[in-house]
This record gives sequence, structure tokens and C-alpha cells, in this order.
Amino acid sequence: MAQRPSQRLGVNRGIAVALLCWAALSALQLLGAFDTLDLRLLDWRFQLRGMRPASDRIAIVEIDDATIEDYKRWPLPRDQYALLIETLALARARVVGLDLLFLGHDVVDPRFDELLAHVTALHPALVHAITFVSDPRARAARAPLRPEIEALLARHGLPVDRIPALQANRVTTPEFGLLESAAALGHVVLTVDRDGVVRRVPVFVRHEGRAFPSLALSVASLATTGRLPSRAVAARGGVRLEWPGRDQVFVPVDRDSATGVDFAGDREAFPRTYSMVDVVRWFAAGDTVRLRRAFEGRIVLVGVTAVAQVATDVNPTPFSPATPLLYVHANAVDSFLRGRFISRPPAFAYLLVLGALAALLGWLFVSLSMPLAAMVVALGLAAFAAADLALFIFRGWDVPPTFGLALPPLAYAAIASYRFIFLEHRARERQRELQVAREIQRHLLPTAPPQVAGLDVSGVNLPAQEVGGDYYDWITIGDGRLAVALGDVSGKGVAAALLMSHLRASLHAETRKDASPAAIAQAMHASLYRAIESGRFATFFLAIFECGGGELRFCNAGHNPGLLFHDGRLDDLEATGLPLGIFEDATYAARTRAFEPGDVLVLYSDGISECQWKDELYGEDRLRERVLQFCARGLGAREMVQAILDDVQTFARSPVYDDDVTLVVVKRS
Repeated sequence: MAQRPSQRLGVNRGIAVALLCWAALSALQLLGAFDTLDLRLLDWRFQLRGMRPASDRIAIVEIDDATIEDYKRWPLPRDQYALLIETLALARARVVGLDLLFLGHDVVDPRFDELLAHVTALHPALVHAITFVSDPRARAARAPLRPEIEALLARHGLPVDRIPALQANRVTTPEFGLLESAAALGHVVLTVDRDGVVRRVPVFVRHEGRAFPSLALSVASLATTGRLPSRAVAARGGVRLEWPGRDQVFVPVDRDSATGVDFAGDREAFPRTYSMVDVVRWFAAGDTVRLRRAFEGRIVLVGVTAVAQVATDVNPTPFSPATPLLYVHANAVDSFLRGRFISRPPAFAYLLVLGALAALLGWLFVSLSMPLAAMVVALGLAAFAAADLALFIFRGWDVPPTFGLALPPLAYAAIASYRFIFLEHRARERQRELQVAREIQRHLLPTAPPQVAGLDVSGVNLPAQEVGGDYYDWITIGDGRLAVALGDVSGKGVAAALLMSHLRASLHAETRKDASPAAIAQAMHASLYRAIESGRFATFFLAIFECGGGELRFCNAGHNPGLLFHDGRLDDLEATGLPLGIFEDATYAARTRAFEPGDVLVLYSDGISECQWKDELYGEDRLRERVLQFCARGLGAREMVQAILDDVQTFARSPVYDDDVTLVVVKRS
């Protein structure tokens, strides 16, 4: 079924309102207004997923508080690091990564520097740490490196091929002899988000035209391929790493040149964690079995985790408010080994999908009732949250959730406000239209009593709404005769008012000088039957009073019985035919009754007899009693109309009626 233009206009407006909400949220998203909340929700997803065991290929040697206490000094003599490297080589560790910076000369014995450099030269699968500073304020103050150091450093970097890399302006390298003997270097720079939490690691740092890999990348590359990447190429959304004769690896990189670490957890996620003092003791005891069980074929990361004896670098991570940075690098290595990183979908695609969602929500919220629309909001939020969590767990996608979670309720609130304002405006317009219709209907009813000798006539119509379906009228036919009518169209409101207008037009068209009440009712029935749909009808009472005579002729088409006060008693003028418009072949008859001086005819609609207070109806018996009382008191037609209305309102305890109320009184004077 085709929509009406007004419906299409409403849907279009709903979609437009939802898209305006989408545009506002898009601007906030692009400006970074949701970044902090998105980061908190990322941590929440990590915690909801829970820790998972890191790769069994990773082992960690901690320089912990027990180690510092055993050596009773800090920093440790560098001969002990040389001893540790030899121990791990004896244990057949595949790769050793040192998250340690050996700056300057050994404070105990400078010969230990030479020893550490010599041991380093013997083990090519050993990665030493360097660090960079990316601070524009430090550029002017930095001192240039010596040419020989720059030359040694340059051989560890890749040629820059427009790859996304963090630009550094200062570098801190190991002691010269160690730098000269090191086969591999890896930077230990981390990216700290605006809330102070570490979630990302720069894959490369750019320095003096070269790109230097991270410690995690260097360690993972040596462990999987036996060499460092020979080339890094910029690709859409990240960097493609290449090895000679090896498969390529894609690493997603964000706008800060960093990749998101798929954290396995903190220390508990790495079961192969050992204290350095224990490892050295195993070596001293010749326990090669235990050493090989712990380290053979594995990547070994060595770093400081002590907190009581020395000031260890710690930062918040998704799983802990204080994590030694050694475990951040361990998680990064785990991500490289698994080839799984936390990445965001392209901003354009993300915004486009949410734009389509906004259009769908706009259509739904306008098409559905507001309670159903609220259910759609709740279901939409639940579905988005579930999809967001599933994409994170199974694909490693960090879909920014704040935008998606804010869009449905914001669009709902905006469209609900729009609908409220729009409907309020429409209601005011409809109210004005109904007021006009009420004025028109009021002018269709008699404005003054008829001037017919010997008859006192009064009537009133009180619609339950602005317009109603009750109708009364009087028409002077000729020769002084007077036709008095009262009708009640089924239903209330505008539809009933339109049928009432049709009823009035038919009455005025069919009332002729020589027409009988039955003939008039028959003609009105035929006209109404052709004009209305099935199930609609009208009850109608028509009385014609003869001028100067003592009789009335009436036809009651299924209406409430007329009450005729005559000779001190009250008679019912019952129906003489079916309501108008029900059956096509319905017929109507007329009756004649005496109407002498002092007689009173009361016509009423069911809005009076069915007026209700609590579970009690006003009823026809009560009306009959009141009519008898008022007739005995000799009230005129107008006074009797008012007395009956006052009694009905007193009964109902309210001047407001649930149904249209119409009352006509004719008295023979």
C-alpha cells in the first residue's frame, strides 16, 4: 500500500532528524570528544574477556626485589648480565631480549663493559634496548651524536619508505663497545594514551632518515625468521613487513604510528616467569635440566620488576593500574607471535555504517509508537554492545563504542521531542479547526425558538467533544405547522458531526407542506443508507404539530421514546421503525396523539439517560420522575430544559459529559 504524502513527509523528517544526530556525533567523534570514554570501554572489554595464557614460547627473567636483595646493590655489575646471557645460551634459548639500558661505564669495574660486549658479540640472537625521545621542545637542546655512534646506529635501521613511524629528535644508546658488538637493537618507546594508560607500542621510530624497529618486533622477527625485516612498506592502515624468501606480515598502525597490543594480561598471563637470582643459582649448581626445561627454544625477555629496592618504570595497562614495562613488551611480543593486534576500522567506513544505522532508526522511530521505539532502542543497544564485544574478542577490532551507544538514545530523544512538538502543533491546528467546525455546527442548529402560536419550544445541544453527532431542529412547514426533530448519529466526534450535517440536509430537503412524518423518515433513511458505510446509523425522532389543532403526528426511527405529558400522566412514544441507515428495505410508520393545552413533549438523546456516576446510570426512570415533577410545577419549555440539565449535572458531579447531550421540550400553551 502506498504511503500518503503526509506519512512520507513524517518519515523523511524522522530520517533527517536522526541524520542530524549522526552528524553531530560524527563531529564530536572526529574531534576526539569520545576518546577518553572509548579508551575506558576498551579496558572494560579486555577485563570482560579476561586474561588468557600468553604464548608458551615466551619466558621472562625478572630482576626483582629478591635479586636486588641477594646482590645487595643496584645497578648490578655488568658481569652478572654477561653471566645471565651465557646461562640462557647454555639453556638453548632461541632469542634473548634485554629490556635494559646500559648507559655509560660500569660503576664497579669498566672491564665488565668489555666482558658484556664480548658476550654480546658471541650471540647474534640477542637484542639490546635503545630509547628515543619525541619531544619538539627537546630539539633545540639535544646534543648531536658522535659520527661513529651515528654510523653504528644507522646499520640497525631500515631505509625510510614513507612508512608511518614516530619521529624522534633524541636517542639514548648503550655504551659504545656494546653498541658496536650488538647484532640487533630494538627501541623500548611506548605510547601513553591521554588517560595515562599504555595500550600501544610504536612499531618503528624514525631517526635521521632511518626507521628503527621496536624491541618486541626485533625479538619476534628473530624468533620466527632468524633475521630482522629487510624492508617495511607503507600499506593501507599500517605497515607491511618483508623478509627475503619469507611471507609478508601486515601490522596495523594508527595515526600515532603505533599498533594496539592485544594484551594477554599482566604477570599472571605469563606462567614461565623466573627470578634472575634463581636462574643464576641453577647455573651455579649445574642444573642444566631445569634451565633447558625453562628456556630451551623460547624467547626470553629480561627486565627490571623490583619495586621495593629500586624505582622501576611502571604504567597502568588494561589489566593493572601498575604494570612493569617489561610485561608491556612481553604482551607486545605475544601479539607479534600471534599476528593479532588491536586495530580500529577505517573512520570513513565506521561513520558510513553508523549513518546508515541512523537512517534506519529515523524510519523506525517515526513509523513505530514511542513505546515500541523505546524497545528498539534497548534492543539496539544490546545488539551493538554484543557485536562490539564479539568483534573485539574474535577479530581484535576496537570499534569505538561511545558513538554507537549514544546514537540510538539520542536519535530516539530527538525524534520523540520532534514528534511531541510536531503533534502539539498539529493538535493546536486541529483544535482551531474543530473550533471552526463547532461554530459551523452551532449555526446548523436552531438559534431561536420558533414563533408558532400556542407552542412553547426550547432545545439545547452539548457535544461531548468539540463537535458531536446529536442533532435537533424545528422547521415551520406551512399553514402554521411545526416539525420538531431530534437525531443521534452513532459515534462521536468529527465523523458523527459529518453524518449529522447530512441528516440535517436530508430533513430540510424532505420536509414539504404535505409530507407525513413517515414519508420524511423513509426518504431520510434512503439517503443516509447510500451515504454511510456499513455499521453506521442514526436514531431519529420527528414530530409534526398541527397549528390550532390538538394533535401531533410522530415517527420514531429507533430513538429513545419521547415522553408525552398528557392529562396528568406521562406516556412513552415508542419506536415506529428501525434506526436510519441500517437495512436497505426498512419501512417507517407514523402515529398520532392528542396534544392539548398544558401537554408537554420531551425528546432527549441517550447522553442523558446513560449519564454515569461510578457504576450507576441516570436512567430513564429518574428522567421520567423529574419530567413529572417539572410538569406539575408548570415550568415553561426553557425552564424545564435547564432544570433537567441541572439535575443531570448534579447526578454526575460534573459539568462534563461522556456522550453528546441533546434535549428538546415542546409545551402546548
